[in-house]
Amino acid sequence: MEFLTSIKNSIPDYAKDIRLNVDSTIARSSLEGNDAVGVALAAAFAAKSKVIVDLIKNSGNISPEEIQAAMTAAALMGMNNVWYPFVEMADDEDLKTQGAQLRMNAYATNGGVDKRRFEMYALAASIVGKCHFCVKSHFDLLKKEGMSTVQLRDVGRIAAVINAASQVIAAEA
Repeated sequence: MEFLTSIKNSIPDYAKDIRLNVDSTIARSSLEGNDAVGVALAAAFAAKSKVIVDLIKNSGNISPEEIQAAMTAAALMGMNNVWYPFVEMADDEDLKTQGAQLRMNAYATNGGVDKRRFEMYALAASIVGKCHFCVKSHFDLLKKEGMSTVQLRDVGRIAAVINAASQVIAAEA
């Protein structure tokens, strides 16, 4: 995974731990196949890191369908990770009963990939977006889909490291 080298080379020595974690969380995760790369892409999108998004998209490590699904899930979470905390923070019983009335048609097709992967991408973006409701919802659904706690931990670790790498790279630009 050459793109990992490019990410690591963009991270200065003061963030050496982040640089080391890029490799360990993505290249050696418990996730199946190239799921870790899709999770990293969704997290990078949520962290607003064009540098990392472009490196992953152009790496050849995931299919165009997986790229599309990760970007779709992260885009939807960009909306939901604001909407659901708003409802929670407003703490209004009437508001809680109202439907969001926000389009989320991509959920019907899971963004073009299987449900498990789409939900993993949504979880990664929601972790970066810090939406408690969304994180809990996607986490619980993925457990029901058969993912282990270790695998879900790895989704969280990848999201955390990509978020930190995104911040470091942005600070150095």
